[in-house]
Amino acid sequence: MRKLVEIKQYAQTREMHKSLARKSLSVGTFLGPYAVCFAMFFVFPLIFGIVMAFSEFTPTSFLPDDVGTLENFTVLFGSNSIARDFWSAVWTTIKFCACIVPLSMLIPLGLALLTNLKPPGYKLFRAMIYVPGIFPLTATGLMLMRMFDSHYGWVNNVFGLSIDWFGSVTACWFMIAFLCIWCGIGGNFIIMSAGLENVDKTLYEAAKIDGCNAWQKFLHVTLPGIKPQLFLTLFTTIIGYMNIYGQIFILGSNNPDLNSMKSAVYRIQDLLAGSNPRAFGYAAAMGICLGLIIIVIAVVQLIVTKDRKGGRKHAEGFRQWKESQ
Repeated sequence: MRKLVEIKQYAQTREMHKSLARKSLSVGTFLGPYAVCFAMFFVFPLIFGIVMAFSEFTPTSFLPDDVGTLENFTVLFGSNSIARDFWSAVWTTIKFCACIVPLSMLIPLGLALLTNLKPPGYKLFRAMIYVPGIFPLTATGLMLMRMFDSHYGWVNNVFGLSIDWFGSVTACWFMIAFLCIWCGIGGNFIIMSAGLENVDKTLYEAAKIDGCNAWQKFLHVTLPGIKPQLFLTLFTTIIGYMNIYGQIFILGSNNPDLNSMKSAVYRIQDLLAGSNPRAFGYAAAMGICLGLIIIVIAVVQLIVTKDRKGGRKHAEGFRQWKESQ
């Protein structure tokens, strides 16, 4: 009898090990390719970039020299042309984000609210909003350059305008913002539309019974209901535009004052394309500084948007109400 119990326990243990092995194999099959790509194209570049920022690195050697030096950061925070150009570009990027991020949030939210009403043909309308986001940025930028060309563009010819859309700094920034919104609202629109679908409809009925108008429903029901989606889109939008490069490169390449329009990533690309032998170390230090700025912005955003606890205010009010009964 004891032998049968031992055989049964052995069989159960063996079957459990086989089941665990099968599950591990299936998980490894699905996650393995992603894990390898994640390690090769994110983890390794991140670690190597940090090593480059704190060492002397030249393109002629794969391994850096003098690891542990702060010379790259000393140059970056010094009074030289590299530091001035980079921090000026960072300030330009922050100003652009301050202008474009609210628009990239409000426009998709407004479109999501309209499609949530489900008017006739809203599915087609929803697809048309997302379509511009699937086109390559370069192709869309080249189409805009042809449409808004100061001499041959049909926009100026049809409306009788004589605006050099890509010649002046102000007009060029307007076109860059237009390209960003045109290509970028699709993703935020989809996320916000999904959030609106998940808002509890009974809350709207309760608000209607309480006599709330449309604005009060939006303010006290809709916005709290889609707060996670708003936080997600705000976070990803800020990160995306803090790393803006392609839009400026495509639309601003022929601007006479391009030097004052370059973003932080644009300055890093210029530095790497130059002949400075220490460019890789400087660029890595710039990337770390830009990443820290984005982290600080994200932390501030998290602190500002987190739920506020009422403390003892509501409990004290309830206690006073109970005593008055």
